[in-house]
Amino acid sequence: MKKCFGISIILIIMILFSACSNDRNKQAEEKEIDFNIYYINSKTFEIVSEIYRTTTTNRLELVNELMDVLRKGPDKITYKKALPDSVKIKEFVFNEDDRLTINFDTSYNDLTGISEILCRATVVKTLCQINGIEYVEFYVNGQPLKNIDGSIVGLMTQDRFLESTGTQTYYKVSLFFANKEGDALIETDTNIHYTGTGSIEELVIKQLINGPTENGLYNTIPEGTTLLNVSTKEGICYVDFNEKFLEKVPNITNDELVIYSVVNTLVELPNSKISKVQFLINGAVQEKYRESIDFNGIFERNLNLVEE
Repeated sequence: MKKCFGISIILIIMILFSACSNDRNKQAEEKEIDFNIYYINSKTFEIVSEIYRTTTTNRLELVNELMDVLRKGPDKITYKKALPDSVKIKEFVFNEDDRLTINFDTSYNDLTGISEILCRATVVKTLCQINGIEYVEFYVNGQPLKNIDGSIVGLMTQDRFLESTGTQTYYKVSLFFANKEGDALIETDTNIHYTGTGSIEELVIKQLINGPTENGLYNTIPEGTTLLNVSTKEGICYVDFNEKFLEKVPNITNDELVIYSVVNTLVELPNSKISKVQFLINGAVQEKYRESIDFNGIFERNLNLVEE
């Protein structure tokens, strides 16, 4: 009898221990995770965020959940959602390279200008927080989303859309222009006004195209050059220009200055993950630049061309 009683006590202890262990495991599984859900400040049009907590860990379920929160809208009355109710999603596709493809229906084409870019920014910045999603690309009815000039938007990361909060709308960057003789680069610091749309890479390249505003600095980019697309993946920034980029720049005696004014500017960006640059012309790699420089490789920073 005593033996049976002892066995019963042991069984009860084991059951209680198992129950406690299951409770601990359940609590661990249900641990809440914080995500930033991105919206737009209706007064300043800056990208802002609110904290959202969830216990969901399944990637597809989490994507659907966060998108539902984006659609629901913010709690703060001065914020507004950038993803309209009219825009419908047909499917999500996960790829092996940590890339999420979102296929919208044709209603996405109703978004234009700043409204469309802000929508992109809030979706990408929200979803790229999920483990296993580093890149997001948009499709519309099975076709890649395109910019207004017809170029494909391509892969987007949360770093592409920086946050513009409060007074932090000006970013100090280094731009590289030519000296008077056209045989060396001069580094100059400038403040870029950032409104929360596009990317810093896009802004600085367009500043190079526009040319310097200071005396003693000269253009390195041929007149008529257009930036078709810029994207960064695994430390390489892919810069796509139209064919005008290949034309001769007056007063530039060293053609390498044109290439490295872009490369050095991108690599020197603050908090940049860019270490190399790949050039494209109208979406394709070119073998030569100005018939003398190999142009089909990857370019790294070259400070030897910079004037002291």
